[in-house]
Amino acid sequence: MKIISNCALCEEHSLHVIETDDTTMMQCLFCGYATSNKLVGDKEINAEYHKLPDDMKRWSKEKDGQVWIPGILTLPEGMIYPIDIDGHMSWAYADIKPIPLDEREKFNDSTGTVYEVFYDVDNAVIYKKFYECLLELNIKVRENRLKDSQIKLPKLKKING
Repeated sequence: MKIISNCALCEEHSLHVIETDDTTMMQCLFCGYATSNKLVGDKEINAEYHKLPDDMKRWSKEKDGQVWIPGILTLPEGMIYPIDIDGHMSWAYADIKPIPLDEREKFNDSTGTVYEVFYDVDNAVIYKKFYECLLELNIKVRENRLKDSQIKLPKLKKING
């Protein structure tokens, strides 16, 4: 089940609640913060909170009996993630780029899978607000869908007759 509601943090009507058999996930598409049924309680007692990297701990917030952390979206068009800029959290958007054919053998995992693309975090675009990153991602998705959906018509020959 998917529900859209008001976010406890930013109060915008952008909180997406997704429930499965044993998990409830909440992600606000305006402020970018997320929580789940694994982040119930406060920071001091929550075991999942203590597993987080230091930046995520620093940027996390408590509200309504939940620990909220900045979300990370990884999609075929790009990635949105929190980033530290001069000691403050901002949001970054990194495009996905192909790995050149002659360099792909350097990019594999322990199973031998060779990667063909990477998130270009070295050239990420920085935004103050999460929703600004979503706007950029929306543009990329539309561009990709237009490329994929363009109908290629065969060349026609004029027949004299």
